[in-house]
Amino acid sequence: MKSKIKITSFLLVLIINFLVGILFWTIFIKAGNRIFEYGFWTYKPFILFLIIFLEIFALSLVFQLKRIIIEKDKVIFKNLIFPFLKTERLFTYYDFSKIVDQYSKSGYHESLWLFKNGKLENQISSFYYSNYTKLKFEMKVQHKGKLKINSFKQIYYKLGRKL
Repeated sequence: MKSKIKITSFLLVLIINFLVGILFWTIFIKAGNRIFEYGFWTYKPFILFLIIFLEIFALSLVFQLKRIIIEKDKVIFKNLIFPFLKTERLFTYYDFSKIVDQYSKSGYHESLWLFKNGKLENQISSFYYSNYTKLKFEMKVQHKGKLKINSFKQIYYKLGRKL
């Protein structure tokens, strides 16, 4: 079974990357050679830090877009933009899975988190995939119920915290 990516989430990621690209272009290209002069950066180290942070954030969104292929005994995660970046995992690789409710401005979205050694390895979100329920039922990983945590704890788990 192959995943079907929602066009709205794909467009959102592209728009964010486009806006960050315009910001990058405006500050660095439009400024011309002045960016290499001392006077340009005298009071702007925070702007440079902010631009680098936004660019990293925008690129991380691109790498989160994955096409999921579920086969008989394994799951394949392929990057949508760069299909040569793929990860194949047997279902036995994961220890267990949990359901998490994720909040966005458009409401709550259910997400299936896959854990290995107590750490979050992969996730499948209903925000990105229109056939999320089919993908969830095709995953042959031990399910351990629902994980009720707030948004800040979700960030901690995504950054590598153990459950």
